[in-house]
Amino acid sequence: GVSQDDGAAKNLDAQNSKLVEKIKKLSPKGTYIVIDTAKNVLYLRKDDQIIRKAVVATGNGNVLTEPGGKKRSWTFDTPKGEFAVLNKRKEPAWIKPDWAFIEEGEDVPKKLADRIQEDVLGEYAMGFGNGFFIHGTLYTRLLGRNASHGCVRVGDEDLIAAYEASTVGTKIYIY
Repeated sequence: GVSQDDGAAKNLDAQNSKLVEKIKKLSPKGTYIVIDTAKNVLYLRKDDQIIRKAVVATGNGNVLTEPGGKKRSWTFDTPKGEFAVLNKRKEPAWIKPDWAFIEEGEDVPKKLADRIQEDVLGEYAMGFGNGFFIHGTLYTRLLGRNASHGCVRVGDEDLIAAYEASTVGTKIYIY
């Protein structure tokens, strides 16, 4: 009968309301960044609102194996998971890792000073651990592609917006 259906509907409504509340409690609060590596899109969000959507470049997935003795190997993926902005840098210098020299067929320098490269990471960078950054790019034509060595490359205007909206501790969700 009708009363039995009404009871079932009310029960489902109550269950649904509880689930909606649970989801709200689990959802991030405040400003945070979401990066979709399949679509190469960065979303700057505040609570449940998208403040800015940016086309980015993420890891290309290529593997580099060192020739010769050591045979170290690197896979150029953007890491997936939950991270946080650990540091913010204006006019950052890149301290080139070993793989960058090996990829170019160059000898890996012994001195730190020989690894420092200016003006390649854009105007700003936000580190999120293990040498990974959200940073600018010299190669805007590659935005929208899986073209990086694992960092998240962002165009100038979008980078400024993300940098200014973020603080150390801002959550970053990457999938």
